[in-house]
Amino acid sequence: MPKPIVIEVAGKAVAVAAPAGDQVRFVAVKYDVWDLDGELYGSVAEAERAAERHLAARGAIAGQALARGAFPAELAVAV
Repeated sequence: MPKPIVIEVAGKAVAVAAPAGDQVRFVAVKYDVWDLDGELYGSVAEAERAAERHLAARGAIAGQALARGAFPAELAVAV
């Protein structure tokens, strides 16, 4: 993999898979996947699956958090 590849989940860019020797480094670009930032994977597909699993566990797929900017409702503050 000569250059970084965008990782998308549910049609939204959430990270970049950057070359790291014979592996790829997960570089988070959305807070929802920040926990995976810096992790190494054997392939881009493996990194994509990790992002999908992580977001599914957080309930951020299928129009939930990703659709509303990925900001947890319980942290919202009225101004």
